[in-house]
Amino acid sequence: MTDRSELESMMHAIYQARADNDLDALMAHVHPACSFRIAGSDRLGPMAQKVEGEEAVRLNFKALMDAWDLSKVGTLALHIDGETVLAHRAGEVRFVPSDARFETEFIDKVTFRDGLMVEIMEFVDTLQLMEVATPLDSTMQLAGIAVSGQAGA
Repeated sequence: MTDRSELESMMHAIYQARADNDLDALMAHVHPACSFRIAGSDRLGPMAQKVEGEEAVRLNFKALMDAWDLSKVGTLALHIDGETVLAHRAGEVRFVPSDARFETEFIDKVTFRDGLMVEIMEFVDTLQLMEVATPLDSTMQLAGIAVSGQAGA
């Protein structure tokens, strides 16, 4: 088991890599069996669908980095329980394609295995994301997120 101070240090490094849009530094913390998902209904389409595996997570992170600038988001608190970290984050988010900016806060739930992120779940204001990135289908195309099949309503 990774100790608390190591998890805190890793989370700070992960968030710094995200703020810097450094995909390789971010991926250095990803377990090969990692999964990522933004919590939300199927109406969000690709945005709320779980991606699994290192390459799928890499593609998803790249698309998110291209579409969403989180460089002005900070970590307010980290809560650690065993290998799971809950991070409360807040700040200005910028939707790159339109340069729209808004203040928000969200929670990340990150579970580690062997010192690497194996499960990432983000809890964000999905209505706000949809309002900023309307229409959603265009947003996903701009973000480069592709999924197989259609999401149900």
